[in-house]
Order: sequence, then C-alpha cells, then structure tokens
Amino acid sequence: MSPRRRLLTIIFNNFGYKAAAIVLATLLWYTVQGEEVLEINRRIVVNVTVPENLMIMGSATRFKDATLRGPRVLLGDFPRRDLEAQLRVIPGQSGQRRYRIDRDHIVGGWDQRISLTVHEPYVLVTVDEKATKTVPVRPVLQGAAAEGSMIERSVVEPESITVTGLKTEITRIKEVLTEPIDVTGLSSSKNIETNISRIGLVDAQLSEQRVTVKLSIGEQKINKRFPAVPVEVTGSEYVNSIRPQQVEIIIQGTPGVLEKVKNQDLRAFVEVRELAPGRYEREIKVKIPPETTLIETVPANATVEIYNQKRLN
Repeated sequence: MSPRRRLLTIIFNNFGYKAAAIVLATLLWYTVQGEEVLEINRRIVVNVTVPENLMIMGSATRFKDATLRGPRVLLGDFPRRDLEAQLRVIPGQSGQRRYRIDRDHIVGGWDQRISLTVHEPYVLVTVDEKATKTVPVRPVLQGAAAEGSMIERSVVEPESITVTGLKTEITRIKEVLTEPIDVTGLSSSKNIETNISRIGLVDAQLSEQRVTVKLSIGEQKINKRFPAVPVEVTGSEYVNSIRPQQVEIIIQGTPGVLEKVKNQDLRAFVEVRELAPGRYEREIKVKIPPETTLIETVPANATVEIYNQKRLN
C-alpha cells in the first residue's frame, strides 16, 4: 500500500467518531473560555452637570479607579480606554452633596454580566446659586517710569466687566485686577493689552478675558512744603480771632513749576460769612498757583472766635 493511500485510510477510518470528537473539543473550549473569570482595571471619568441656576465649586470633572470582573469572552477584548460616567445633580438646596458612583452612571449602558467595583466610589459636590455682578477693573503696575517721568493716569477699557459664579463667592468680589504690567523705564504714553488675573476667580466666568490699559506719561512731579502761611478770616463784619494763625501747605508740581512758587503765592483762609458771634471749628481753605496740586494742609481746621463787636470801617 502506497504512503498516500495509507494516510487516507488513517484519516477516514472511523471518520464520524473523529469529527464528533473535534466538535466536542471545540464546544468544551468555548465553555471553559466562557466560564473563566477575568479582572481588568479602568479609570472612570465622571462628568458632573447641574441645573442652569446652579454652579459647581471646583472642577466639574472627577476621576475614579474601578475594577471590572466578568467572563473572558466579554472582557478579553474590552476597549483600553477610560469609562465615562454622567452625574446629574438634581435641583434643591445649595451646599455639599454626596453621591455614589456605580454602573447606572456609566454612559452607553452596562452589560449586567460584568461586575463593576468603584474604588472610593463617593463624590462630594458643592453647589451654590449662580450669581452675576459688574465690578471695576483695576490695573496692577510694577516698576517705575523712566527718570524724570511719571505715570499721570491709567485708564482701563473696558473699565468694568461682569463676573458670574457661585453666589457666596461673587458677593465678596469688589474689583478684579489685571495681571502685573511692567512699566520700568517707560518714557512715553502707551496702550497695553493684558489679561485679567484669575487669582481669587478660579470658578468664576468673566465677560472679558483681556483689557486695554492706557498709560499717560508726564513729567515727574514732586511735593514741596510751604510753612508759616498766614490764615485769614473772610466774610465777617465782627471783630474775630483765629487759632492757629499760620499753617503749612504741601503742594505738588513739576520741579520747574515749584521752583518759582513763593509763600506769598499761596493763600489760606477761613470763610465765616453770616456766622453769628461765637466759637467755631472751620475748615481751612487754600488757593494755590496753576499747574500745582494741593496735597495737604497742616492743620486742616482752625478755631475761629467771633466777638459781639463790629469792626470799625
């Protein structure tokens, strides 16, 4: 018998039994595979949503580690990506709430034959009413302008923005600041675009993220003191006296302007028009030269005594 014929005889001898054995072995293999339990680890990305009138303190996205356990035929080819869960906060009172994440939160449904164990399954969510407030924007300047120059004025456009966030946080916000603007060596007026600082505004939504700060540069100004300026009493037809009789006046201006100002260019007076005889505490008013600014009058008030005796003309 030839080798080929011998091989065919071996193959087809009791062929039915051999075919049945193969089918049985295949069924047994699938059964074993189906019954074998497999465990895999995955991360769950939890997205928290709230009603329109509420806001979440902190991030609306949380992360949880989980273990999946089930038949190999289900988990063997399970996607190697994060699971996604949706947590919807129901309307109610503001404050902190505690939720347990389970397979009912998984987006896209869940095969009940796979068990899900979420490690540290609880999520703490703090919610509050949403509030909106309009607040001014204040520029934060760092450094000094060029020698002999100074920043005379800074204007922000827009000068105010709306801030939306948690009611408890928004009520405490009085203003928002820009990120620091370095003006070191600045010698001419300039418009600078900058961002709103997020310090203290982590959970807030801003109507504007960037503003323009307009800086006006002028000649540097200094303060100068003028002591012993006489104080006058004006507007009274009665004999009177005043204490103190002299004051110190501090004014501001450019060095060139202040160099020309003398004591006699300043005037200090107290207006007592229509006051009856008696003793009064009155503000000392001053008149100063053009292109100067009043910084302080020391003291700011004077005591005037009006006697019941008219002055002789």
